[in-house]
Amino acid sequence: TEHNMQKKMDFGKCNPRSRPYYFRRCKYKCFSSTTNIESLPEEMVSRILLELDAEEIYESAMLVCRRWYKIILTHNFIQEHLKHSIPGLLIQDWTTSEDPTFVTLSRGGKVNNFKFKFKSKYRLNLNSKYWATFNGLALEDYPSKGNLHTTVFVVNDTTNKRIAVPLFSAHQHVCHYFSCLGYAPASKEYKVVHIHSYTGSNNLRIQGCAILTLGVGKSWRCIDTQHIPATAVHLLAYRPLITEGFVHWGGWFSTCFLSLNLESEIFTETPIPHDIYIDRIVYNYYFSTWRSVTLINATRRGFSWDIWEMKKPGEWKKVLKIDLDAQKCKIEKHWGCTLLNGLIPAGWLNYMDVFVLSVWEVRDKALVLYDVRTREIECLDLDCIGNLSVYCLHRNSLVWLDHTWMDSASKSN
Repeated sequence: TEHNMQKKMDFGKCNPRSRPYYFRRCKYKCFSSTTNIESLPEEMVSRILLELDAEEIYESAMLVCRRWYKIILTHNFIQEHLKHSIPGLLIQDWTTSEDPTFVTLSRGGKVNNFKFKFKSKYRLNLNSKYWATFNGLALEDYPSKGNLHTTVFVVNDTTNKRIAVPLFSAHQHVCHYFSCLGYAPASKEYKVVHIHSYTGSNNLRIQGCAILTLGVGKSWRCIDTQHIPATAVHLLAYRPLITEGFVHWGGWFSTCFLSLNLESEIFTETPIPHDIYIDRIVYNYYFSTWRSVTLINATRRGFSWDIWEMKKPGEWKKVLKIDLDAQKCKIEKHWGCTLLNGLIPAGWLNYMDVFVLSVWEVRDKALVLYDVRTREIECLDLDCIGNLSVYCLHRNSLVWLDHTWMDSASKSN
């Protein structure tokens, strides 16, 4: 027996690849058809795949086998995965060529489990910028030589798909503002909204709006803005917010709010609640949660905010009050500075689970994350962010346009 044991040990040393594992695999081979994942019904396989991130699905899971590939590419799976994806903030500095940073919650939803993802793998150019995103699709601004003209692409960086948006040039001497991408759920259409201004017949500057429906021709439609009151038309020069079915505009000190219905393509103006102006000098910040618009009402150099929510145009409701004055010392100690300018609201993570604020004294290189449920804060250092950062709500997805429309510029990519 001792001699046999020694022979086995010597054999293992000489040939480390020879292990009983291989024999066990052969021994139970006859049972593999009933124990491996291939034996699971399609519904169960789909539910398992839904737990993976979009990048993991596209780069790994869909390459495993033909069955998984077919499941993943179905419209129902893509839409269901979109519902499971966790919204985060895509942060980019428009003054540098740094890659944007994607900050999101982990699937566990804990404040101390934030992830950082650098979206640079599929970018066309280091100077390209993201204007707005929805359902995982984004508008990417790609400047040409001299920055005289820009080409705008609709992109999905997760799946490395893009199409070029036709240039808008309806008037001479046009001043271009922001463009954004929205979704009309009833018609299931994605629309690009472009805001600009031009000189009218009376030498007056006119705020204009044009819409392009992706997949339905390549021509822009000019939307009537003449009926918008003078008190609200200036809001079109602000950065837009996108919720499902709508595009919105609001200003820091404006007493009204502007919304564009993407189905009817009609503008509506709604007043801001008067309660927020009583005996206070306030700043209004607006952020989208995709499901709704939130109005963040803040005083100068303050550490408290009233949160108002608008689920439908014109219906504002106060839903939350956040006060971080007691946490001020902890925040100052973390970065070793005195917060003379308070904290600046930056947006939300996972709808309204976590309130994100930037620290002015460290030049937008730091974030404070406030968990609404637990009332805990987390301080994050973002050395990759520059002096002028833009925060854009985003979630990675497998979504793409359900049509074959593609112009020559996108085919070349």
